Amino acid sequence: MKAAFLPVVLAAPAWCAVFTARLQPNTITAWDKYVERAEHSVRPTLDTSDDSPVLVDLNPKGDNAGEDVPGGYIHHWIGALRIPNITVAAVRAVLENYPQYPRIYAPDVKLSSASHAGERDYDVRLVTERAERIGLHFAFDMRSRVNFRAADGDSIIESRSYLIRESESGKPPYTDLRPEGNDHGILWRLNSYWRLRQTGASVYAECEVISLSRKPLIGMGSLVKNRARDSLEATLRQTRNRAVRPPD
Repeated sequence: MKAAFLPVVLAAPAWCAVFTARLQPNTITAWDKYVERAEHSVRPTLDTSDDSPVLVDLNPKGDNAGEDVPGGYIHHWIGALRIPNITVAAVRAVLENYPQYPRIYAPDVKLSSASHAGERDYDVRLVTERAERIGLHFAFDMRSRVNFRAADGDSIIESRSYLIRESESGKPPYTDLRPEGNDHGILWRLNSYWRLRQTGASVYAECEVISLSRKPLIGMGSLVKNRARDSLEATLRQTRNRAVRPPD
């Protein structure tokens, strides 16, 4: 079996090309506390009665339970949709199909691979790229550990990043990597949590994403949020499209 990982990257606004940032220990401490609390929270099932994805911003202020995140901003979104006439196994097969990620999640995912790291754990590498309209490119080499498990009849896929490095040029072959945490601050951490549930002839597919970046500049908060929302929605739709229309 291969690993499953969410190819969601907060698309970088052009202003990030001008400013660099350094990830600080107290920023990581705030992130760790937020993630620990979030992972122990119970999420209600979202209403997916129509065909459109349902998306909710769970941390609109980007803070840590009302406390400031020093030098950082925590993005936390959850989305879900209903995939008709399908099984959980079929949707899970899409998420496990790493050789096809560059096709399933085009154009953002450029490279993908996975290897076993235990009985139900996997080590995953993804390279994602985003091109901006004015010719700027941002790319990230992301390494994550992924765990598959079952809980209360649901199929759970949890992915936690352990290394994210930004490419200097943002272009192939993506080997010009900056030191970890010494970059434009676009993406420092990224965790994702899929929950798949069979509901009759349909599958309830839910994806929760928590990521860490530098604080958006004044006036840029709405742009960053819109990018995050659009990226999650695209991932949900691309997963559904491949599940209901597998390749020949």
